[in-house]
Amino acid sequence: MLKRKMGYGLLFLFILIMAAGCAQKPVSESGTNEPNHSGSVQPSNNGGTQVEPNKEEKQTVEVYFADTQVLELEKREVELEFVENDEKYKKAFEALQNNDDTELVSLWEKVELLSVQSAEDTLTLDVHIPDEAKLGSSGELLALEALTTTMFQFDEINQLEVLVDGEALDSLMGHSELEHPIQREP
Repeated sequence: MLKRKMGYGLLFLFILIMAAGCAQKPVSESGTNEPNHSGSVQPSNNGGTQVEPNKEEKQTVEVYFADTQVLELEKREVELEFVENDEKYKKAFEALQNNDDTELVSLWEKVELLSVQSAEDTLTLDVHIPDEAKLGSSGELLALEALTTTMFQFDEINQLEVLVDGEALDSLMGHSELEHPIQREP
């Protein structure tokens, strides 16, 4: 009988300890269970060093243009200056649009870049393609190849999502199938 009372006592004590450990923490004034850190905030001592503003970086990339017959691509090296990655991608696209060589044709010259966004390993480009910028089927294929070859030079990009006026269309200019997203080839 003593063993039975002792067993019930231990069981009761065990349940009491478990209930106390599982009890809800008090809710702070903000309505969350987060600990209240208001009041004393300790400044960090970083030895007097100051955080530098974002530095401008430089990177040389190859951009691709078509020959005058729009049969094949030729590359040109361009140096990009940028502070953030999205700015780097925007400048790479702008480099695809700007061509000083009379022997080469920019396939993206008349295409308007609406936005550039990168998240994880995916780069999303939203473009507007006016009628005068639309190319034939071979031109469309070369334009996509010029874009993907240029953008996949950036090691952090493994997928390229190309939107037209915010929409994921089946085709960029009406001729060739457009994957969503375009995957980097191994």
